[in-house]
Amino acid sequence: MEKEVKTAILNKKVLSWCIYDFAVSSYSSVIAAVIFPVYYANHIVGNHDGLGDLWWGRAIAVSMAVVALISPILGGIADYSGIRKRVLVFFTYLSAIAVFMFSFLKRGDIISGFFLIVLANLCMEAGFVFYNAFLPQITSKNYYGRVSSWGFGIGYMGSILSLIIALFIMEKWSVSFVWISVSLFILIFSLPLFIFLPEDERLEGFFTSSKKGLFLMIANLKKIIKEKELRRFLAGYFFYADGVNTVIVFSSIFAATTLGFKTHEL
Repeated sequence: MEKEVKTAILNKKVLSWCIYDFAVSSYSSVIAAVIFPVYYANHIVGNHDGLGDLWWGRAIAVSMAVVALISPILGGIADYSGIRKRVLVFFTYLSAIAVFMFSFLKRGDIISGFFLIVLANLCMEAGFVFYNAFLPQITSKNYYGRVSSWGFGIGYMGSILSLIIALFIMEKWSVSFVWISVSLFILIFSLPLFIFLPEDERLEGFFTSSKKGLFLMIANLKKIIKEKELRRFLAGYFFYADGVNTVIVFSSIFAATTLGFKTHEL
C-alpha cells in the first residue's frame, strides 16, 4: 500500500504539477500580496490622499471581474477544443511578461501600470483554471487530496524563497530587479510542467468549442440555481473568498501606509 501511494504521488507529472505551484507562488507573494502593491500605490501613483489604494483596488477588481466572466467559457473551450495545455502556457508566460514589464514603470505611470497589473493578474488567475483541471489527468481520484496538498505545501515554499530573493535584491540593487526575478522564477520553474504534462489532443475547432463551452456554462448555471445546497455553497464561497482576497491584496499597503512598516518588516 505504501509503495502504491509513493508511485501515485512521486512521478514526473505529479511533481512537475506541484513545482508549477512553487513557480507561480512567487507572483502571489511578491506581486499580489507583499511588495508590489506598496510599490505601485506609494511610488508609482502616490498614496498621500489614498489615490494609490484606489488605483490598486481598481486594477485587482477589474482583473478579477474579467476572470469571473470568462473562466467558464475558457474552461469549455479548453475542454472541447483539446488545447488546455497550450492555453495554460499562454496565460502563464503572458503573465510573466507583464510582470517583467513592471521594471519599466516610473513614478506617475498610473495608467500603464494599471493595465499591466490587470493583464498580469488576469492571466495568472485564468491560468489556474487550466492548471487545476489537469489534476484528474495526472493522478487517480483516490489521491486528489494528497496531490493537491503537496501542491499547496510546495507552493508556500516558493512564496518563502521568492520573498527572501526579493529582500536580497532590494538590499543589494534596485527594486526594479525584483519584478525581473519574479518573472524569471515563474518562467524557469513552470518549465517542468509544460514538459511532462500530457500533450494536447486536438478535438474540435475554436468556434465550435466556444459555442459548446458557452452552452455548458448556461446548463451548469441552471443546475446551480435548481440545487439548493450547491447554490448556497457557491454563494458563500464567493463572498468568503473575495473577502479573504481583498484582505490579502491590501494587507501590505495597510501595513506600510497606516502602520508604518518598512520593507523588511513587511
